[in-house]
Amino acid sequence: MREKASFKVGVVAVAVLIVAATFLVPNPEGLAFEGKMLIGLLAAAIVLWVTEAIPILITAWLFAAAVPILGILSPGETWAGGVSVAMVLCLSCFAFALFIQHSTISLRIIARVLRWAGNNSAKALAGLMLATAVLSAIIDDLVLVLMMLPFAYKILDENETPWGGKSALAKALVLGVAFSSYIGGYITPVGSVVNVLAMGFAEQALGVTVTFANWMVLGTVTAVVMLPITWFALVKILKPEPISDEALARIEEEHAALPGFTRDEVWGMLVVLGAMVLWVAGSWFPALDIVVVGLVALGLLFLPPFKCVSFKRYCDESPWQVVMLNWAVGCVVAGMLATGSMSWLVGAVFGPMSGLPLIAVLLIVAVFACVFHNILPAGAAVAGLITIPVCTLVAGMGGNVTAAIFLCAVFSCAAFLLPLDLCVYCAYSSERKYFTPFDEMKVGWVPSVVAIAMVALVIPGVCTLMGLQ
Repeated sequence: MREKASFKVGVVAVAVLIVAATFLVPNPEGLAFEGKMLIGLLAAAIVLWVTEAIPILITAWLFAAAVPILGILSPGETWAGGVSVAMVLCLSCFAFALFIQHSTISLRIIARVLRWAGNNSAKALAGLMLATAVLSAIIDDLVLVLMMLPFAYKILDENETPWGGKSALAKALVLGVAFSSYIGGYITPVGSVVNVLAMGFAEQALGVTVTFANWMVLGTVTAVVMLPITWFALVKILKPEPISDEALARIEEEHAALPGFTRDEVWGMLVVLGAMVLWVAGSWFPALDIVVVGLVALGLLFLPPFKCVSFKRYCDESPWQVVMLNWAVGCVVAGMLATGSMSWLVGAVFGPMSGLPLIAVLLIVAVFACVFHNILPAGAAVAGLITIPVCTLVAGMGGNVTAAIFLCAVFSCAAFLLPLDLCVYCAYSSERKYFTPFDEMKVGWVPSVVAIAMVALVIPGVCTLMGLQ
């Protein structure tokens, strides 16, 4: 249905009507014409994002173009205002992901997982999810899913698992990879570029900075709780069948044929590990800026005589659309801040909640954010739309802003219920067709509920104990 030209034309017509109606209605009290038009354009953009009548990235840039067109900021101010830490940090994260993907590291991990798990598919799933979550701490979620799915597929192919939605093992493995990439992405700011984006928006609007180490504490607490519960849900709800002895033997044979680590692999692992150490140390030594460390690590991966990553592969295979989307959303956020429309939205949407207890507000906001990302398949867009309003609301109620930033990042990263977000969609859209949207929802409600409980009930307390504002 979504691919039909008539459907796309109809959706675009609806979006145009929304903008026209916004132009005609009177300006709400406390909001200028430019702010009103940005909110109308935002509503139209959401319609286009949900339906993908126009590619998500192109819609974002059309939306960003409205900022100078409406005279809110000059073109130069708009493009400069859209540049974020997340954009630059992507440069090193993409290289890290390609290095691990095209080295022997992933195959060694899978082989060791299966050597430990044997025929026990529940143990194999646990090992694969743990490995994915650990790697996700330094690799963006989408990049890691694209890297790890082939290893899940290899297990299934060696197991002679048929394509289609009949195998519970296939459902568990592919959903396990996607879900654990989300959960592992919470562990560090660089685990998902959306984390850094949410942090940047909050610092831009409220002046609150979250250090790498502090984020790691919050992310690790969340991951330690969510990962085993999500694994348990996959196993108990889907009941995956065992892995055959023949499949185990074939994978072990391929692993045994591998030579030792090459010089390039050793150097690449030292660079990645060194970057992680310096990122953590930067929480106490401001000179170790997260972006500067990442750029230096990027240069070291290409340092002669090492060939950790092919430059052509880096240019061809890195998901540059993520950088462009972050930039476009940042331009829009700059315009909304300049017009005051962001503050107006806080009052209009969240104002009625101000009389409720803070814990009730956090639960409502968490549920809203969870559902919102499941219907709006663009994590960067979600972060751009909810971070500043939610953090402003929580700050106004005397709540913990760091916990609010983390809440926004968690649900801007993850969408456990529907296969619209790219991390799950790239597995769902495969010609293998291992699972259906109902399969995902049947399991995905569990990590969704746990995530809501963590960010609304647990993380604020952890932030208070750590003395974070």
